[in-house]
Amino acid sequence: MSRVLFAFMAVLAMGVGVARAAQVEDLRAEVDKLRNEISKREAAPAAPIGRAESLCDNRYGPNEKVTTKNGKLTIGALVQVWYQNIQQDRHGIVSPGGQNALPDGEPNVLNDNSTFRVRRTELRFNLDATENVNAFILLDPSREANITFTPVPTFPLHNAVLTNARLAGGSGQQAGNSIIPQLLQDAYINYHGVIPHHDFTIGQFKPPSGEEASRNSGQLDFVERSLVTGINNVRDIGAMVSGYWLNDRVRYAFGAFNGPSGTILSDPEVTEAGNRSDDNDEKDFAWRVAVRPIWTTEKWYGRLEVGYHRTDGLHGEAGKGFDPDFGNTNSENLEKTKVWRQGAWAWYRPGGPVRGMWLRGEWGAGHDRFGADSSGTGLLGIGSVDLGTQGPRGGNGFTQSNPTPLTISGWYFASGYRLSESRFGEQLKGGSQIDRMLHKMEFAFRYETYQNVSMEDLVQSDRHTDQFKTQVYTAGMNYYIKGRENRIQANYLFVDDPSSGNPVRGLREVRNNVFVVNFQVGF
Repeated sequence: MSRVLFAFMAVLAMGVGVARAAQVEDLRAEVDKLRNEISKREAAPAAPIGRAESLCDNRYGPNEKVTTKNGKLTIGALVQVWYQNIQQDRHGIVSPGGQNALPDGEPNVLNDNSTFRVRRTELRFNLDATENVNAFILLDPSREANITFTPVPTFPLHNAVLTNARLAGGSGQQAGNSIIPQLLQDAYINYHGVIPHHDFTIGQFKPPSGEEASRNSGQLDFVERSLVTGINNVRDIGAMVSGYWLNDRVRYAFGAFNGPSGTILSDPEVTEAGNRSDDNDEKDFAWRVAVRPIWTTEKWYGRLEVGYHRTDGLHGEAGKGFDPDFGNTNSENLEKTKVWRQGAWAWYRPGGPVRGMWLRGEWGAGHDRFGADSSGTGLLGIGSVDLGTQGPRGGNGFTQSNPTPLTISGWYFASGYRLSESRFGEQLKGGSQIDRMLHKMEFAFRYETYQNVSMEDLVQSDRHTDQFKTQVYTAGMNYYIKGRENRIQANYLFVDDPSSGNPVRGLREVRNNVFVVNFQVGF
């Protein structure tokens, strides 16, 4: 019996050993299979980018697909199509008479045409190369538009009387483009997540500036930024450090930028500082600080932000000399001049029974040597007006031989009420069809004033320039289709030109109120 039991145990042990050996072999085979699959995946090209696969297959090189070798690529876009209707007025802001002694009024027949317009076509590409490094590119092909398609409400264009070939002949508006397109908006690399509470940016982007200039163009309260924001809404090439503390309730940024001529007092739609090399020996230094003393949606006091920004630089190449016989070529013959821009802002969103309301205000000023010129590409792109052949200079063009620096300022205040965020939001959302439409609406109003009309001084016309203020009252409505960027905006702008109190200068009130509808889709 013992021999039989011993034999049985031996056979059983042998079977267990064979089974274990088989399991080990199976496990080895499974591991080898996984290794082969991993090896094949590493050798294969990266997967196509999302939904673009069917469109890009075999269209990017021979038999190749669009791929990302490393990192994560995110694509976004913003499309704005406008219809703008402008009051008809064949004369501009300057009329004959007074001390200007002009034989004819400033022409306006080419500035008051109502039109459809593709305002923005922004394409955004964000690549997260690693968890600490990302790159961002923003392109806007719609910037190929005409030079005279200035942002609303910078109407009318004020130009030298009957001497601007682009206006007099219509070559700008009627014969195609007249500027080199500046399609590249942003192009920068950001380094973050290594030094606590700080990140670093290098490339082309907006230097530290005001609140409205820093906002995404698809999230503006009105169809266009305010006049005073033109001082800050510029791009430049440089490097910047940003800091954020107390859960973003304290933020600051400072950096150094090229600061070529036209960076301070120029219309970014016409004279771009971005994608240009520097044209002087110095760099502009810019900084910005924003503080949010209250920051909660749960309490009646809501959210409040206040801030200030400033930029300082030294432009020009020719020291203290200036030879008018050589003019100004890329700032080389420009007297060295201290330039600056600064501004302050505040915005507030209360909670409690008045939630859904918002208030914004911003002041800004800029100081630069260049004012306007007869080409219409100087101060804010609006040009200026000469005193004519009978004036003290006896010339037709606005070209000052040795102009002093200008200081331009302005401000705005705006308020609005968004029903979806109000105390009535839920009730409207579940109500009738009219209630649901109201739920998607926002009503807004803005008052602004800005020194956007330039005239040469009556006494020292080659040296001094006088500035006059325009006032604009804007009534607006936003209808949100989906999210913040998909909406329809309608604005009516009441434009009050600086004619009152200036009859001696021959300024007149132009019928130039503007109605604008913006159809916008973004993602």
